Amino acid sequence: GLSFLASYAAQAGLFPLELRLAAVAAAGIALLVVGFLRRQAKPDFALALQGTGVAVIYLTIFAAARLFELMPLFPALGLMLLVCALGCALALLQGSQALAFAAFAGGFAAPVLLGGEGSATGLFAYFAILNLAVLALVWRKGWRAIAVLAFVATFGVMAAWVGTSYQVADYAVAQAFLAVFVLVHLGNAILVAGPRPG
Repeated sequence: GLSFLASYAAQAGLFPLELRLAAVAAAGIALLVVGFLRRQAKPDFALALQGTGVAVIYLTIFAAARLFELMPLFPALGLMLLVCALGCALALLQGSQALAFAAFAGGFAAPVLLGGEGSATGLFAYFAILNLAVLALVWRKGWRAIAVLAFVATFGVMAAWVGTSYQVADYAVAQAFLAVFVLVHLGNAILVAGPRPG
């Protein structure tokens, strides 16, 4: 619905592009706020609103950076990481694995959506931050779906990177981060299989 309204406003020439994107982002934030405020009265509906709000904000950042080039890619990636962190914080607060899954799905998809020419170290560091966050979340909650998402996303994107962008100069960095990823996902597997704290 928001996409349709933004498209209609563009065709009618009603508002500048920046204002349309800001309005869509504001709608996403409003969905988050309303959903959070309704979390006790109608928890399922509230989580659906919050998940939609997270998705709307992700897509708005993507549109601003990739489709309309109104924002540099690196700040857009940082904003997407903040949205992921916010979504995870809300998921932890409400005990919602589904909301955490949506937040991390957007976080892992961000480099693929935004594309651009970035360094291997930057890409791996970004994924390392997400994977360490997943490890902490799995340790705290034991959410198996999040661990599986992180595993598939990490090694899927890394395999695609090796197939398209790997250079011999990247060998040492790639091996170091590969060791980190293997250890993190080994830790995830142990935590999912074993007892969890409190």
